[in-house]
Amino acid sequence: MSDFPLLLSPGAIGSLRMRNRIAMAPMGVNLGEDDGTVGDRLAAWFEARARGGAGLVIVGSASVAYPHASTDRRQVAASEDAHLPGLTRLTSEAHSHGATIAAQLVHNGTNSLLDIAEGRPMLVPSKKGMGAQDELSRMITTDEATAMMAPFASPKASYEIQVATDDDLMWAIDRFVDSALRCQRAGFDGIELHAGHGYLLHAFLSPATNQRTDRWGGSPEARAELFVAVVRAVRSAVGPTYPLWARVGAFEAHRDPGQRIDDAITAMGLGLDAGLDAIHVTAYGDPMVATGIVDGHTPHLAGALLEHAARVKRDLSTTVIAMGRLTPESAEQALVNEAADIIAMGRPLIADPELPRKLAGGSRDKVRPCAYQYRCIGAIFTNDPVMCSVNPDAGHEAEPAPASSTPPKHVVVAGGGPAGLECARRLAERGHHVELWEATDRLGGLLCLAEQADPDLLGLRDWLVGAATDAGVEVRLETPATDRTVATSSCDALVWAVGGDWSASGGDPAIDDIAPWLGDRSDLAVSVTIHGSSKAAASLAESAARHGMQVTLATDDPVIAPELGLPGRFRLVADLERAGVHLTMRPDEPVANPSPSTGSEIRIGCTGRQPPLVQHGSPAVHVIGDAAGTSGLALALAAAARVAAEI
Repeated sequence: MSDFPLLLSPGAIGSLRMRNRIAMAPMGVNLGEDDGTVGDRLAAWFEARARGGAGLVIVGSASVAYPHASTDRRQVAASEDAHLPGLTRLTSEAHSHGATIAAQLVHNGTNSLLDIAEGRPMLVPSKKGMGAQDELSRMITTDEATAMMAPFASPKASYEIQVATDDDLMWAIDRFVDSALRCQRAGFDGIELHAGHGYLLHAFLSPATNQRTDRWGGSPEARAELFVAVVRAVRSAVGPTYPLWARVGAFEAHRDPGQRIDDAITAMGLGLDAGLDAIHVTAYGDPMVATGIVDGHTPHLAGALLEHAARVKRDLSTTVIAMGRLTPESAEQALVNEAADIIAMGRPLIADPELPRKLAGGSRDKVRPCAYQYRCIGAIFTNDPVMCSVNPDAGHEAEPAPASSTPPKHVVVAGGGPAGLECARRLAERGHHVELWEATDRLGGLLCLAEQADPDLLGLRDWLVGAATDAGVEVRLETPATDRTVATSSCDALVWAVGGDWSASGGDPAIDDIAPWLGDRSDLAVSVTIHGSSKAAASLAESAARHGMQVTLATDDPVIAPELGLPGRFRLVADLERAGVHLTMRPDEPVANPSPSTGSEIRIGCTGRQPPLVQHGSPAVHVIGDAAGTSGLALALAAAARVAAEI
C-alpha cells in the first residue's frame, strides 16, 4: 500500500484527467528567450518535472500582451503566433512523459518591469501613491540593489501609470482571449487565469488598489467585474468543456484595507458562475513590506494557506487547488481532510523534480528535501535565472550531463560535509571509484549543527549521506587526509572539502563547541552576545533566543545572512526581532572568553580557509566549500557539481 494513496490517485479539473494529484505550481523562472519564446532551457525545465512524474505541469506567468505588461524579456509569452512553436514543444514533451500541462495567463499590471524599462505606462485600476518600503526591505547588498534597479536604469526607463479606461480593459480582455486560444491550439490541456499576486486582475479585486466607483469598482461584486469578464470571454472562446480555472488570492497580508476571504469568496463564486472549473487558492502580501512574500503566496509557515483552501472548498463546493509549503505528508492529509482536491508544489519540485516518481516507487526517503533558503525566488528579485540551494542542476536542465569517464578514475574526496558528499555522489554516479575520507566519526560537517539551529535544514544531511551511499561511495570515517595518506592512496584526483577555519581569536570556542548553545541548558549563561553576520550566526542567535537566553547579535555588516535569497533573509531577520534578539553593529569590540554563569560572547564565522595539506606535484587537487572560501550552502553545492563535472 502506498503511503500517499490520495496524493498518488488520479485527479481531475473539469474534463482534465491527471495521473496523480500533484501539480507543479506556476512560477516565473527567467529561463525563456529574449523574445518571449520557449528555448532549450525553458523546455528542459518543464520536461524534467513532467518526466519526474507530476500529474499536471503549469507553465507560469505566460504574458498575454508581450512585450507589454510583462516583467522581463525572458518571460514566456502566448500573445503572438511567433510564440506558438515553443508552446507546442512544451505540450508535446509533457505529453510524451504522461503528464498533462496547462498555461497560466497573466497581465502583469504594476509588476510590468519591462514596461518601466522600455518607457511604457502600466495599467492600473486607480491612481494610488506607492508607499515607502519598510526599513527591513533595504537590507540588501550593493550588487543586489544594482540588479533590482536595472529596469529603472534603462536608457528608456520611466515610471508611469495609466488608469485603465473601458477601452483599455476591453483590450486586456481580448488579449486574454487571444492568448487562451493560442494555448489551446498549442495543445495545452487547460488554462489558468492569474488573478492574484498584485497583477492586473488582482489589482481590480483588491480594495487597496481599486478605488473606482464605476462598473469596475465600488463593491466586491464590481471589483470582480474585470475578472468575471475575462472568465466569461475566455470560456466563450475555448468552448464549454475545455478546462479553465483561476488562481485567486484569499487575503492580502499587511494591507488595510486589503482583500479579505469573504470578498475573495464572492469573486471566486462569480468566476465559477461565469465558467471556471476550479479555484487555485493563493494569497498576497504588500510588496512594500519585506516579509510580504513569505506572509503571502510563498509562505514560510508550513501549510499556511490550507485553512483558506478548505474554506473555499466548503463554501463554494468546487474543485480546489491548494498550495503553500506542503510536504507529501501534509498534502496527503489535506486531501484526507477534504481541504483540497489538487496539491500544487513549487519549491519541492525545484529541489527534486523526481519527487512524484519517487513517491510512487515507494522511495520517500530518496526525495531531496527543500531547505527553504529562498535562493529560487531570490533569483527573481535580482532578475536572474532560477536557482536552488540544494539542487545545483535547477535551471541548468538543458546542459548535457557529464559523460561517464572511461577509464574510471580513483578519486579521494577529503571532507564529509555537504560539498564533499555532493561531489562524491556525483563522481560515483559517473562511474568513478570514489573514497570519501572524513576526519571525524560522522558525516555531515557543519550541517550537523546547522540543522539544530535551523529546522528548515533537517533531512538534508540524511539525504546527502544516503545518496552518496546509494551511489557506491566508499566512506571512511576517522580518516584525515595528509600528504602521506593521499600519496599512499595512489588516487588520480583529490577533492579538498575539509571545511574552513571556524575557530575564533581571543580564546573563543571553536564551532564544534557551540552545540550546547543549541539546547535547553540551565548551566549556560543567561545572556550571550554572538558576533557575526552570516546565516550561521543569525540562526544560532535565533536558536539561543528560542531556548530562553537574552541574545545580542553583533554584526560586522549591515546585511545579515547574505547567503540567503532575499525573502528568506527578510524573514530570518524579522524572526530574530520577533524572538527578542537585539541587533547591533559592533564590528570592532573585543570578544571576551565565555563565562558560563553571567554572560558570554562567541564569534561565529569562517575566519580562514583550510589549504590542502598535500604538496605540490601530488594528484590534481580541487578545493571546494568553506575550504575555498565559498559562502553558503548553495554556492558550496554548486561548486561540488562543477568540480565533479570537470573531473
